[in-house]
Amino acid sequence: MLFYMLKFKFDWFGGGTEKDWWFGISPEGFGTVAMFANFVVAIIVSRFTPAPLIEVTEIVENIRIPSGAGEATH
Repeated sequence: MLFYMLKFKFDWFGGGTEKDWWFGISPEGFGTVAMFANFVVAIIVSRFTPAPLIEVTEIVENIRIPSGAGEATH
């Protein structure tokens, strides 16, 4: 997305015109395409990455509770 924005919005890497846009998508709208690509990559990476150790999960949960905090109330 950064390449696309720099190329078509700021005329870097040779610039380009509207007829050169990929799939007819403007540089401003290409962020949506990049967002979906990012979600797909994140899901694939998370499937191949092992779950964190129980000890790490417990540390994270304990950090979320302020020290000296009592029971939650309504």
